Amino acid sequence: MSHQTMTAKPQLAPARSFHHGNLRQALIDAALSAPDIERLSLRQLASGLGVTAAAAYRHFANREDLLFEVARIGFDRLKHRFEAAFDISAPPSDATEARQRLIRLGQAYLQFADDMPALWRLMFGSQAEVYRNTANFHGARNSYEFLPAALTGLYQQDLITTKPDEHDALFAWSAIHGAATLRSGRVPAALAPISDLAMGVADRIILALK
Repeated sequence: MSHQTMTAKPQLAPARSFHHGNLRQALIDAALSAPDIERLSLRQLASGLGVTAAAAYRHFANREDLLFEVARIGFDRLKHRFEAAFDISAPPSDATEARQRLIRLGQAYLQFADDMPALWRLMFGSQAEVYRNTANFHGARNSYEFLPAALTGLYQQDLITTKPDEHDALFAWSAIHGAATLRSGRVPAALAPISDLAMGVADRIILALK
């Protein structure tokens, strides 16, 4: 591999036309559409939109400021997918529903990673702790509440015998996130249909926590 190939900057998709009054949103949209969000710079985004770097800096103090906002949007999108998986405000009606909640949660996460790989990498990459904190503004419900709720549902329906704690949640999260990571790395066993992969991971989590 040549030095030029190794150091090439990520290419941005052609920018759509926009009104300069919407530059902030245009910068966010351009970042969301980039194949490698973590490596973006405000200058690069501004150039792609045909504006000066100074114009971009009027909307975001620095690169990290933009990435915080993009990550916040990502966590909000993930939360909406989790909300579609199950109603966190109501306990599962029976053991079958408790198991299905965990499966659907895994499916939602795996599908998100497949659909938005660059955004997923930003949210759960090397600076994940900083970005994750942006999901907790104003004390609103966030995506991190759904897995503990799903595990609690398993306990309520006697699918696991001990009330789950943060270590159990960490174990379950590691299994689901690990499957998504292996899938992104094209590991053959992780490339099964998402429904099958999510079911297998969920059933192994239940078995391990019994």
